[in-house]
Amino acid sequence: MTALIALKNVTYQYENANSNALNDVSVTITANEWVSVIGRNGSGKSTFGRLLNGIIVPSQGSVNVSGYSTLIEDEVWDIRKVVGMVFQNPDHQFVATTVRDDLAFGLENLGLTREVMEERITKYASLIGITPLLEEEPHRLSGGQKQRVAIAGVMAMEPRVIVFDESTSMLDPIGRKEVIETMHLLHQQGITIITITHDMDEAVIGSRILLFNNGEIVLDGQSKEVFSQADVVTDYGVSLPFSIELQNQLEEQGISLPDTCLTQEELISELWTLYSAK
Repeated sequence: MTALIALKNVTYQYENANSNALNDVSVTITANEWVSVIGRNGSGKSTFGRLLNGIIVPSQGSVNVSGYSTLIEDEVWDIRKVVGMVFQNPDHQFVATTVRDDLAFGLENLGLTREVMEERITKYASLIGITPLLEEEPHRLSGGQKQRVAIAGVMAMEPRVIVFDESTSMLDPIGRKEVIETMHLLHQQGITIITITHDMDEAVIGSRILLFNNGEIVLDGQSKEVFSQADVVTDYGVSLPFSIELQNQLEEQGISLPDTCLTQEELISELWTLYSAK
């Protein structure tokens, strides 16, 4: 399958830094994947995310998105039409006094007609479930509502990829649930999802895991494949999903399950199967 995003031998060093944030990273991502990017603080995962839509450009190597290169200044705007970003703090993405005007801001930059802008605002406000909030002031919303507005603003630009950079880390459980449900909805719409997260119960939702350490991808595989290597994952300073930690504790008590359980639902199902067979 043709790569939608391709990094080739990418190295990046921040100004005045003594070491590279990324070291010779090569990876491809195809359309409609859901990729979770994990790693301890300073591992390079947020740098990786910012490279994907040209916020920063490689010190060495190349980043290509849908045939465009982030190294070519005239192509960066085309890349940002393909790759949208949702950040940790949604307040940093608001520029207008109402939700409606905020959604319109990015569309104005695309040079769309007012009729098309209104169509998109109506469409994506409805899709993300924020229609009742359109006349509200963004800064008066709850954390979960703010992130959904930020996502709707990105979606209105109709990107093919959305990068969520720690987008649920500042939210309460209800807000986090709202945003994850929105991610599922977007993925069902055919959007490629890349989520950068410290939350391993969120990470396992993705079908693929990229584990960063010291600026390098040290593990790249299906979620079950990566987290079945529990000792390796924890050696790189990453915690395990709750269900796998519990499964390991059950193993220590002599209760062995045939498969790695990424979610609590999977764990309950396996336990039910084990005990109903006795």
